[in-house]
Amino acid sequence: MSIQNESVFLTDDSPGVTVMPPLIFMSCLLGGIALQLIFPWDMEFFSITTFLVAGGGVAAGGFWFMMWGHNRFKAVGTGVPLDQPATILVTDGAHSMSRNPMYVGFILILAGVGVAAFSVWMALSSVPMFLYLALYAIPKEEKYLLRNFGERYVAYCKSVRRWV
Repeated sequence: MSIQNESVFLTDDSPGVTVMPPLIFMSCLLGGIALQLIFPWDMEFFSITTFLVAGGGVAAGGFWFMMWGHNRFKAVGTGVPLDQPATILVTDGAHSMSRNPMYVGFILILAGVGVAAFSVWMALSSVPMFLYLALYAIPKEEKYLLRNFGERYVAYCKSVRRWV
């Protein structure tokens, strides 16, 4: 089994991410909707069916991947919110394909919803989400996981990519 339990958890801390990813996700989604309403910028490259199927598929795939990672955390009993300590290094399931499947899911949902809604603004709302994750949340998490899981986390990082 590829779940590694830390027998001596170093501290009862957390990664120190103060602005939670779901809040940023909702802000990006609402920002994309607001921009679309104020400054309409529609995609008109292909048929409506193509956009609905492609965007819906991307969003559904992102949601599925995100929930696969989330449900695995819940199943093994480690904290999902970033204000809770990580007690187990999860390296299987979705985490065997991406070190951040929940974050990949957020980005894919935003992009997919934008495409399905024919909205360039909504699709582009995935960019600030990506930047927040890549420049703020993930570096804090990685530092925290390295401190708490050491060489096991380093080995995991060498075998599994940050995104996909």
